[in-house]
Amino acid sequence: MPLLFGPVLSRRLGRSLGLDLVPKKVCNMDCLYCEVGRTTLFTSERKDYLPLSALEEAIKRAKEIEDTFDVFTITGSGEPTLNLHFEKVVELAKQNLKKPLAILTNSTLVGVESVRQALALADYVLASLDSAQESSFRLVNRPVGEINLKIIIEGLKKLREEMRGELWLEIMLLKGLNDKEEDLTALKEAVAYIRPHRVQLNTVVRPPAYPMAKPLTWEELKDIKEKYLPEAEILPAQGKVQPSKFGPKQDWQEWLLAYLSRRPADLTELVQVFALPKEQLVHYLGQLESKGLIQRVEHEGKPFYRA
Repeated sequence: MPLLFGPVLSRRLGRSLGLDLVPKKVCNMDCLYCEVGRTTLFTSERKDYLPLSALEEAIKRAKEIEDTFDVFTITGSGEPTLNLHFEKVVELAKQNLKKPLAILTNSTLVGVESVRQALALADYVLASLDSAQESSFRLVNRPVGEINLKIIIEGLKKLREEMRGELWLEIMLLKGLNDKEEDLTALKEAVAYIRPHRVQLNTVVRPPAYPMAKPLTWEELKDIKEKYLPEAEILPAQGKVQPSKFGPKQDWQEWLLAYLSRRPADLTELVQVFALPKEQLVHYLGQLESKGLIQRVEHEGKPFYRA
């Protein structure tokens, strides 16, 4: 599977070329809502899950196609900061690419000084904080036992103070799990303490890892924003950007599979991303489905494809 994937149609970043730093799915959490799927290697150990040489080659490849994406994003199939080469990869990306660097993280290692210093170099850090209460944090995010919520919040505050770019805090709300009054009050206090540049409210818009992860309605999100987090923005269900210029001309099936391995997508999104005629895309998807490499699933009555 290629370490580079996309460009992905990101609701927040536009055309995002992603770089995986860990195989699917190495993570120190097993979040109920994760669109990548359930955690298969549940660990907080930092090691070289992917070799630095391969990651360097991926950055060189990204430089060759830099006119095809809006932002270079370190993200992917698990928690990227678990890779021991994370700090070096951030340095290489900033040295070699002109496009903005974004990093998606679950925030668990932001208390580690070297990790936080590397995060501070990014143009955008999209960090998760789904709960500021221990009980709902454990329920929704299902972290490895030694992960400490207080250390996460303190680390995010320090990161905000050290950032060269911007800290965007994403809050994923699940129906009946972390949307109670006490949860939202605690989140309000944590956000005021951290002072991120942006706060983004999200809910489950793609098929989740576990069926108990249910979305809130737009009206419910709007009510929460008004009562608890007026500075927040509610993320739309789907981004609207121009189609990617970058197309896998040689092997569409390989690139479709790489895309769907990182995130489930509906047909509308895939048409926008790959700029293919709908009929041709349906043909390729059918071939992958007949081989058992992808499947069609429904989320809130809407069909999605996922690996």
